[in-house]
Amino acid sequence: MTQLIDSIFISHGAPTYAVDPGLPGKALEHIGLQLIAQNTQALIVLSPHWRSNKLAVTSNTAPVIVHDFHGFPKALYELQPEISGAPELASKLTNEFAAEFTVELRPQQGFDHGAWVPYIHLFPQGGPPMLQLSMPVDFTPQTAMLVGAAVGEFARKHNAVVVGSGSLTHNFDDMDLRQGTAGEATPAYVGEFTNWVQIQLKAGDRDAIANATQAAPHFERAHPDDDHYLPLPFAMGAARLGSQVEVLPEDVRYKALSMQSFVFRCNSQEN
Repeated sequence: MTQLIDSIFISHGAPTYAVDPGLPGKALEHIGLQLIAQNTQALIVLSPHWRSNKLAVTSNTAPVIVHDFHGFPKALYELQPEISGAPELASKLTNEFAAEFTVELRPQQGFDHGAWVPYIHLFPQGGPPMLQLSMPVDFTPQTAMLVGAAVGEFARKHNAVVVGSGSLTHNFDDMDLRQGTAGEATPAYVGEFTNWVQIQLKAGDRDAIANATQAAPHFERAHPDDDHYLPLPFAMGAARLGSQVEVLPEDVRYKALSMQSFVFRCNSQEN
């Protein structure tokens, strides 16, 4: 029986990930081929780098590429991938969500690096259009999962796939930007937190993922600010119940930045 990809959680790492894909980037390229094979018509991406008071969605045919970072090599600022928007799909989303959520159309909003960097690794030769959702400032893991469930149901109606783009660990105070892929110096909490998340995902324990701020070991150190964690419950919520989780190859960068990503798959005949 064919398994389809419902959603993906992608650790987008530092902006340098755009030019240094490593094992995580190669894994995404393989996933991108599967997305094309299952006739994916669009990606719907949530990134923590676009915050707003209310849920909003890009609605331009060709959103600009936003280089929302400073002090990195010049080559990063010269990247201008061509990624189409999907304004008609954005309008359908706002209309279908009207009774449940208010979603604002943002035709002037571009794609930030949390959206376009994963995209260029998924589709190095180009791929389907993309919508980006904002992350409301009052998002919690619980609301992220609820919104993810609604977006996931919408996406399946339109042959789209949902992506939550964040980082499995994200503590600037523990990072060493002089260090690329970490070795023995990686703090123990990185592995302990990552292992806990893997166990909960494989068990399908949505309550644990939604309540990780209290339940997970070292959550406050792994995520002093939870914005890069919230795309995970969003992506899990977008997948159908009973979905299977694929753990993609990981490395740890800058001493404490986990690049762990997950793919949520479900049998094609399941609702």
